[in-house]
Amino acid sequence: MNTRASLVTPRLDTKPWGGRKLGRYGIDLPAGERIGEALVTAGEATVTAGYGQGRTLGDLVRSDPAAHLGPVATGAVSGRAMFPLLVKIIDATQNLSIQVHPNDLDASTIDRLGKTEAWHVLDAEPGSLLYLGPDRGVGLARFREAAARLDGSTAPLMRTIPAQPGTTVLIPAGTIHALGAGVLVYEVQQPSDVTYRLDDWGRVDDQGQSREVHLAEGFAVARPDSMPGLIEPIELGQMPGEHQILAACRYFALERLALPEEATLEIGRIGSPCVVTMLAGDATIEDLALTQGSSAVVWPTAEPTTMVASVSCVALLTYVPDLDTDVVERARLAGATACEISALGGGTGDLDGAPKR
Repeated sequence: MNTRASLVTPRLDTKPWGGRKLGRYGIDLPAGERIGEALVTAGEATVTAGYGQGRTLGDLVRSDPAAHLGPVATGAVSGRAMFPLLVKIIDATQNLSIQVHPNDLDASTIDRLGKTEAWHVLDAEPGSLLYLGPDRGVGLARFREAAARLDGSTAPLMRTIPAQPGTTVLIPAGTIHALGAGVLVYEVQQPSDVTYRLDDWGRVDDQGQSREVHLAEGFAVARPDSMPGLIEPIELGQMPGEHQILAACRYFALERLALPEEATLEIGRIGSPCVVTMLAGDATIEDLALTQGSSAVVWPTAEPTTMVASVSCVALLTYVPDLDTDVVERARLAGATACEISALGGGTGDLDGAPKR
């Protein structure tokens, strides 16, 4: 590939709980629709400029998986020809369903990948909450009994954390969780669509029907002891501006960049594609211009790929890491302790003991 970056247009999904806040990030919303999700790197996301212009991400990966994934990302998707990171921006004007996702082993029984994910809160209305696991002392049997009522009875049994802009949480597969009303988040997850809905707050449609729930499947994969908390970022401190690692596990690493005007940063990796989403300001990657709300994919490459801040800017960067070199070594060089590094992995345990691939 001569050009190593692609500007992408997300797939937009209408949701009953969606809203119009995604327009704040320069995303062109269809008139009159409640858009819940912008799926930045869905397989159907279209390249609008740069490498592969006019094609979808899924089509590009399928055309040459090895070149478009790299060895680290190929391992993360178990050799499947699919883009390895599903990045979303989610606008939740109402509470999302209380749900759970399987891990890779559980999902393999239906020929799918599991779903571990992370949320970075972009905006939140006062009083908004994140629901992260059953509360302490709530056994799975009690939770299952409440879910069977289909009336929202599980909500009071959930552990809650206030949603604060700028905070990050990593949600391992098996965690019972829900995104609360009034929260706008950036989400990165394994490229999986397997969601088991346990409770939908008692909501019904115009015909008085509840949405489908998946109690048997969901409780079979649930880990009631998984109660993730907010992650303290690690400041790398080796460049002008700010560069933080927000979260990391075997499936993705998430970083935040805040660059002053004309600052540069090398962002390409040989083992995985990278996704850059501009939250504020403008920047360029090769000859691609990124403005607020736009995202680019930087494909695997052994050659440096440089991001240049046209003005002061803030961006999120995600990729599939080699945990030892991309996370542990860089964090140690920045002075982070083993405990601080381990905490980046949330409840996954992926960074306990400085693991190697």
